[in-house]
Amino acid sequence: MAVEQVEPLACGRDAADVWDHADAGTLDEHERSCPHCAVARADHDRLSGLVGRMAAEPLRPPPSLLEQVTDAVAAELRPHELLRIGPDAWLGRPAAEAALRHVVDSMGGVRARRCRVEQLRGDDPQVPPVQVRLTVTARFGVDLASVTARVRQMVVSAADGALGLPVSEVDILVEDVWEEPEVARR
Repeated sequence: MAVEQVEPLACGRDAADVWDHADAGTLDEHERSCPHCAVARADHDRLSGLVGRMAAEPLRPPPSLLEQVTDAVAAELRPHELLRIGPDAWLGRPAAEAALRHVVDSMGGVRARRCRVEQLRGDDPQVPPVQVRLTVTARFGVDLASVTARVRQMVVSAADGALGLPVSEVDILVEDVWEEPEVARR
């Protein structure tokens, strides 16, 4: 992760150093007399006051918090839909969906958002084929046709090879694009 460089004050000092010295009561002569350092100290005092007021306020959780927590717990406890992967073998649908999202996330230029795997009725009653619906985002500038073809190929390979789920169909929706931070600054 890149660390953003902060511009020094007009006098050349680092505002964070001025703030630290103000907190410690160790301002030097320059920091006490410089107008730029004085502005930095004033910003520090305003921010400290705001943070102090916010910290003193009692926490008020949103009214729906309890409902959201109980829904999340109930979703975890609910039996998961199973996908048949053999005569006596089953795979939880959430596990299959997570595995396929991971495959997509490991590829360059694309990220998975949602994945839905549904088992269809097929000719082979032992291992019916699945339909995969993926929602992804792509890096701005990539060839979307090429990326989606590669995603489709990887999903089919992972589902069939690693999960034991033959794939009959992969639908991919590219719902957003993103820019790399270096590209966005140009």
